[in-house]
Amino acid sequence: MGRIAKLNPKVLDLSYALDEFLLAKQADGLAPSTLEIYRRHVEAFLKANPNLTTYEALRKAVIRYFSQPCSPGYHNIKLRHLKAFFNWCVAEGYLPANPAQGIRKAKEDLSNIRHVPLEALKKLLQQADKRSYVGLRDYTLLLTQIDTGARPGELFQVRPSDLNLEARELYIRPEVAKTCVGRTLVLSPFTMQALAKFLKVRPTWWSDDVPLFATENGRPLNRWHWAARVREYCQKAGVKVTPYGLRHTFAIEFLKEANDPFALQRILGH
Repeated sequence: MGRIAKLNPKVLDLSYALDEFLLAKQADGLAPSTLEIYRRHVEAFLKANPNLTTYEALRKAVIRYFSQPCSPGYHNIKLRHLKAFFNWCVAEGYLPANPAQGIRKAKEDLSNIRHVPLEALKKLLQQADKRSYVGLRDYTLLLTQIDTGARPGELFQVRPSDLNLEARELYIRPEVAKTCVGRTLVLSPFTMQALAKFLKVRPTWWSDDVPLFATENGRPLNRWHWAARVREYCQKAGVKVTPYGLRHTFAIEFLKEANDPFALQRILGH
């Protein structure tokens, strides 16, 4: 793989820089899911702006890219990931300056908190058909998300051996956690009963390597598949929530009951 000419304003190949950036971040211990998000955002920018040969052209392309209309939240997500990539390029000498410098975050409507009332959550849980494997899996996964506040991407990768039925604990392994730090989540008796019932319908020929909340073919769930499932249940229930919104709901309800932000920080894995 060719090396990028450092500080050469006439030679820019950010696709090579991206590969090296991701390797550096992997060495820093970032989770695979986080690395994939970085890759997706940088590649989306590069695909929209091919043949960038000078820093001046790159700077104009970045300004044009962020002037395109999109939601404030998505604007800020793109900006955060691209700024991190460009900062690394500057530190490594591949760019003379960060081309996204000076581009401001969009103002988000903080009054629109992604919190779902408990009555709405009950309606949501009623939509899954618990007579089928997929329906029981969805019901149990929803319940586990609401009960623990775990990230969807973390729960997609937990294994049956991470579950301690007697202690009512679910372990998020370091290689699964977004922060690469393992943590133990306490489960309510109700959720534990649902998980015990779900384990009984798990095919006996599946090994422990098959995720706990696998597809009917024994494959890992992904965020897009799960988002579509939750959206379908929301439409039936007449409620509005995203898979990640369930994590925010847990956080708000926990603070209402415990009023302990430091304990919440540990539980959420921040």
